[in-house]
Amino acid sequence: MLETIKTQNLTKIFKVKKKKIRAIQDINLSIQNGEIFVLLGPNGAGKTTFLKTISTLILPTYGDAWVNGYNIKKDEYKVRKSIGLSTGFERSFYYRLNGYQNLEFFGTLYGIKSKDLKERINFLLNLFNLEDAKDLKYMKYSTGMKKKLSLARALLHDPDVYIFDEPTSSIDPISANEIRDIILSLKDKNKTIILSTHDMHEAELLADRIGILNKGNMLAVDKKENLKRVLKKEIIKVKIDKGINEDLIAQDGIKEKINLFRKIKDNEFEIEVENSSEVLDQLIEKLKNQDRKILTINVETPSIEEVFINFVRNDKK
Repeated sequence: MLETIKTQNLTKIFKVKKKKIRAIQDINLSIQNGEIFVLLGPNGAGKTTFLKTISTLILPTYGDAWVNGYNIKKDEYKVRKSIGLSTGFERSFYYRLNGYQNLEFFGTLYGIKSKDLKERINFLLNLFNLEDAKDLKYMKYSTGMKKKLSLARALLHDPDVYIFDEPTSSIDPISANEIRDIILSLKDKNKTIILSTHDMHEAELLADRIGILNKGNMLAVDKKENLKRVLKKEIIKVKIDKGINEDLIAQDGIKEKINLFRKIKDNEFEIEVENSSEVLDQLIEKLKNQDRKILTINVETPSIEEVFINFVRNDKK
């Protein structure tokens, strides 16, 4: 796959009251074409600084980055033209212009032809369910409407790369779900998306890969399923037709692989293991040999929230 975003030792240091604060430290990252990359981190971890840096809104102290092959220091204009950006705290819209006029203004800056721009604006207003608010002045927009208009502006010129800083924060669940659907539709069009979020459900739903950032350092970057394996904890939940005791399950060959046995009901139990694939076949065979019929069997892996907490807590030790 083609590499759309690349960073090399990307670092940003702020000077505050004669103190140096490393907002991001030696970030090395490669994001592929058509990928949704989700950035997780506590407040103050450096997520917004990282996104602003690769968007050319702020310059790195040292290190480098490329977006669509363009260098963020030497080709900042080309970088900006090739991305769609929506920031967490929007201050660039004109309060006395209505929604349509704001999009029209920014579309003109992008150099979109008048006829094409009108069609594009109407399409985006419909996409984000803002048709009824197009004549409403921006100052009267709700938080959710402002968020949607910011995202609509990011899509105006149909770029290949999207950078979204907390795209669903502070908005209602229905609007948040609509925005997630739009983000997934962008992926279907082979667009590249990098976004930050505090919503672990959102990360689980959207991410191809996840990066966990803490105190300016990238602690981990991987696919969701690989990050979950780091915890070495999977739960096998079983319901059978007859009662069973732990002794019948925890026998030689499988006993050493079970971290925890938990009886839910007489005929329901769950076991905690490091790797369910190493246990399932043996477990099924043992139940069969004991004349137990399996009614249901499910494997639960750790949540992204558990993974996130594990990495951040261990980083504090």
